Amino acid sequence: MITETNWTNLGSVDNFPLHLGTCVKVGDTQIAVFHLPTEGKWYAVQNYNPINQRMVLSRGLVGDENGVPYVACPLHKHHFSLETGMCLNDPGHMLQTYPIQEVDGELIIAA
Repeated sequence: MITETNWTNLGSVDNFPLHLGTCVKVGDTQIAVFHLPTEGKWYAVQNYNPINQRMVLSRGLVGDENGVPYVACPLHKHHFSLETGMCLNDPGHMLQTYPIQEVDGELIIAA
């Protein structure tokens, strides 16, 4: 079965701060977008924290744990992998991750 990916343009990469999260809304979904230039990568995960049930992850701090980039929830400091969405403190919790890429100075996401 072949499925077509729908990409949404989020605008210029210049609108997204380095090392910080930005919340974007695609349809009815809030997504936390992070740019880690030292890795040369963009990450996108759901903004909703399933543990405390709040839309807060875009306001979390980013870090690195044993080579795994993560976002720490600003409320209770749970660490979520930006690559897989898995909670590093409690693997029973996962975030949805989204494909995201920079194309000609624009940021696009499949959500």
